[in-house]
Amino acid sequence: MRAARRGRNGNRVWLGATAASMLLALAGCGTSEGHTWSGPPEPAEDGTVAVEDFAAHQDDVEELWEGSPTMAAGEFLRLDERTAVRTTVAATASGEGAGPQTVVVTLDGLLDDSVRAERWTLLFEPEDDVYRLASARWVQRCHEGRGHQDFAVEACV
Repeated sequence: MRAARRGRNGNRVWLGATAASMLLALAGCGTSEGHTWSGPPEPAEDGTVAVEDFAAHQDDVEELWEGSPTMAAGEFLRLDERTAVRTTVAATASGEGAGPQTVVVTLDGLLDDSVRAERWTLLFEPEDDVYRLASARWVQRCHEGRGHQDFAVEACV
């Protein structure tokens, strides 16, 4: 259920409490036959993130989150273990929703003295009844005075 309320600046703030609760509750719950996913590997210098281990994890489990790109993004990123002040998840389907889907997850207000936010762009492709992670890319935004203010792969100081 979605409820709208007015923020201090008069803009509408949408609360997707039910959807957010489901995403966080199901993220990280892939424990079929004792298999668990520890989270994404470190990004390469160009921001790409290896997805092969997650594909192997998907082969080992049969979980409900595999049927939704948004839920699979929560599992890949282990959103149940993240400590961002704000987490935004935006999913974009292609065409009539039957093809590849892109999920962009932004974690803002990180508890880090240099890095303010991370953004993950995940491409999922449908395969039978599941969505397979085909590619992942990571960028970050620095705190003011600690480096770049745009999302980029460059390190913060």
